[in-house]
Amino acid sequence: MDWRELWEVRNRARALAAPGLDATPKAEVHREGKWSVRVVLADDGTPAAPAVARGAPLPPVLLVPPLMVRPLVFDLQPDHSFVRLLRDRGLATYVLDLGEPDRGDRAVRLDDYVLQALPAAADAVRAHAGATRLSLVGYCLGGLFGLLHAAGHPGQVARLATVATPVDFSKMGFVGLLGAAAAGRVDPLVDALGVVPGWLATAGFQLLSGRRAVERVLELRDHGADEPFLRAYGSISSWLGGLVPYPGEAFKQFLRELMRRNRAHDSWLTFGERRFDLAAVDCPVLAFAGESDAIAPLASVVALREHLPPERVVVRPAPGGHVGVLGGPAAPAAVWEPTAEFLRSS
Repeated sequence: MDWRELWEVRNRARALAAPGLDATPKAEVHREGKWSVRVVLADDGTPAAPAVARGAPLPPVLLVPPLMVRPLVFDLQPDHSFVRLLRDRGLATYVLDLGEPDRGDRAVRLDDYVLQALPAAADAVRAHAGATRLSLVGYCLGGLFGLLHAAGHPGQVARLATVATPVDFSKMGFVGLLGAAAAGRVDPLVDALGVVPGWLATAGFQLLSGRRAVERVLELRDHGADEPFLRAYGSISSWLGGLVPYPGEAFKQFLRELMRRNRAHDSWLTFGERRFDLAAVDCPVLAFAGESDAIAPLASVVALREHLPPERVVVRPAPGGHVGVLGGPAAPAAVWEPTAEFLRSS
């Protein structure tokens, strides 16, 4: 099988996966501009009934993706869906969709997500569910947004789970060195573009994945007739190939404040007039780290233990890299089920 044939099989894998992407029924419950919140419904399109613990419904759960990533990462296929598992475990499940920025959003900053979008989304979830508190599940930077929200809103977050979320950006290896070195130097290019294009992030991710990215393509050679494999492969390929732009000012701020200055870890991360200290997080936290994650290595995730007392935070290694830890074949048993059990303990 030559490269042209491999490419054709890859396209077939994407076509097989397309109908199942983000296919679990959902209904929009809140929208502001480009971002929205959707509630996960039962398969027949009716509201899903939450489980009851100690005489009261379990707190609703809001899933938070990182910037550039579509929320379909939580709902890859009907038989491989994080949102379905949470819903089926009796958790009222909501998904935050941050939309697709364009050049008109070039001035959007991380402040806008931390101080406005996530608090408004959390309020919308609590109002829709009729709850005083909610739980958060965040992937990568979405997990850091969740930590910052919990730190800034004491008493409102029941439980918080993060997946592949770095806290100490100096422990991110080559990725951290590259990001710190790029801070300031790429500003003219980002200003000219207005946003960091999604295709550029996809290319960067493939380069950082190195040999594994090549191995994944070569796997098609041995599984070209295996439709379940192709469907799973196409889901991940569509996820990585469908990254959305990153607002220019937010990207520059990310490189400067997180990658170079490591402000999340030194407790001097400031948005607007507010300083966010992770030590202020007052809810139980379960943090997963991919055992082969080259983007958010275990050391960068474990650093959360330096901010919270041991009875409040648990860090669990899980199989997979930055993608596989959330969406790979081992994710349901290693990450999704433990997360559901953790959230049901509220």
